[in-house]
Amino acid sequence: MADKNLKDISDFDNESISTRLPIYRKGRKSLYMAGIVAAGGGFVVGFDTGAISGTMILQSFIDRFLNVNSTYREALLVSMMLLTATIGGLISGNVCDYFGRKNTILLGTAVFAIGALFETIGVNFGLLMAGRLFVGFGEGFLTNAIPLYHTEIAPPDIRGRLISLFSASSSIGTVVGYFVNFGTSYLTNDWAWRVPFLVQLIVCVLLSSVYILPYSPRWLIDKGRHEEALAVLAKLHESTTEDPEVRNEFECICEEIETEHAFGNRTFIECFRGTNLKRTLFALFTGNGAAFTGTYSISYYAPQIFVQAGVGSTSISLATTGSSNILVLIVSFLTVMFVDKLGRRMIFATGAFFMGISMYIVGALFQSYHFVDELGEVSLYNKHACAAVIAFIFIFQAVYAYSWGPVAYIYPAEISNTRTRAKVIALAYGINWAIGIFMTFVMPIFMDRTIYGGYYFFGACCTVLFLGSLILPETKGKTLEEIDHMFNAEK
Repeated sequence: MADKNLKDISDFDNESISTRLPIYRKGRKSLYMAGIVAAGGGFVVGFDTGAISGTMILQSFIDRFLNVNSTYREALLVSMMLLTATIGGLISGNVCDYFGRKNTILLGTAVFAIGALFETIGVNFGLLMAGRLFVGFGEGFLTNAIPLYHTEIAPPDIRGRLISLFSASSSIGTVVGYFVNFGTSYLTNDWAWRVPFLVQLIVCVLLSSVYILPYSPRWLIDKGRHEEALAVLAKLHESTTEDPEVRNEFECICEEIETEHAFGNRTFIECFRGTNLKRTLFALFTGNGAAFTGTYSISYYAPQIFVQAGVGSTSISLATTGSSNILVLIVSFLTVMFVDKLGRRMIFATGAFFMGISMYIVGALFQSYHFVDELGEVSLYNKHACAAVIAFIFIFQAVYAYSWGPVAYIYPAEISNTRTRAKVIALAYGINWAIGIFMTFVMPIFMDRTIYGGYYFFGACCTVLFLGSLILPETKGKTLEEIDHMFNAEK
């Protein structure tokens, strides 16, 4: 039976089954506007990555918060945020199912704003830590609810593009965060680190505009609010409720959800039963594989890595990191344009391959050319090795932005069915945050103790991801209902 299921999936890789009628849309303006507004949550998530990594090397921040047990506190600030992001991610499945995708985005924004407020006040390490904990919950909600919302409003031909808006928005936020830090790094008082957190708070207030978004039509139908769902579909089609295309999509979704309702109450256990098991394993592999690439560690500790590579002062290190993220931003927008023209499996495999090569090379360079001075500071004594490390860190980040960065959000969301989608995404992204705790906590230890061991570890992880990518079923260009049929064709 397992072989038959795998064959069924393979048969659908290069062709798409027909739904009751082809689904076409008269216009995309309303759809893109809803997608862009929702993706705004990605900006604050990305901004936090840029802000906290640059803030932690500012002298005024170090003097106030990292003046004792600096390595431990630095790792704690990052890892504890990831802990609450993990909790937020895991519970977001039930929250999204009960309150709705849109309302969960609003909740995540509000919780994030509370965290940013505490960070801005930041009179002591305890209050700063409390802010990081709230920010983690906010990020956990946002990173799950936004791709889920995008998935359920998007037609198949641009679904990858719409979900990728979250990654693109996050890249914009990261770039802005780094350059805000670069600007404030010239300040010598506490406003050097308070300004970035204040910017986060202001952006969260602006994101209350998510309130004007329509609800997910699939969630509305799931809750029995059929008339509202039909009206939302008509709005997304830029048509009327009498349009045959609107009616066709509405009826297709209703039929799928009515079938799912026959199975009773939803539980996480259901994600691991029957054909859902295969989908969940694919979602966990792709969603959690992104964390094993090493992106958390490289992103959070990029300024320190560039200092070790010999770029010079803190300000220059921040500028170099910001430049790498401009490259990531450019690649992210190219991905938004072309992700639906390329196969998901091919993107995963090529991304893992080139990221692995980059990590192996960076590890080899640090192993061969590093030295430690009398103060315990690590650096490279060969200028060509320094340039190569910087170049391959740039390559790593660019390849991640093309591959596992956006597509690891796309694949888990589209491969699961409406009944289990919120919970599968919660597992995939929630555990992703948990893995991030380990990665970010051990990276400073790798950098202090083994220097190059972390890069070899991430290279090995990318090798495993490359091999696993080769067996993923293709989902590009298929409706969510067609993907459901891929796993239930025998029924």
